[in-house]
Amino acid sequence: MDYEPRPWHGLYFRAFDALRYDRFYGAFGGQTPISYLAISTYARDHAITGNDFGHFLQAMHELDRVFLELEAMKSKAETNGG
Repeated sequence: MDYEPRPWHGLYFRAFDALRYDRFYGAFGGQTPISYLAISTYARDHAITGNDFGHFLQAMHELDRVFLELEAMKSKAETNGG
């Protein structure tokens, strides 16, 4: 399935780019999801409230889930020499 970004998606991609390093990194390279506190602070700072915040939170969790899956696959491939 092809995916064509829409102009309004930029809000989510810019937010994820700002938040993606706002997580705990384990001593051996593990990463935890972005915290609710970081996401809610970003939303508050950018006046994302009400139902919009619910959609924003869901989008950030989904983007982060995919990011962490890709990072795990990349790490596994590096560990396996490939």
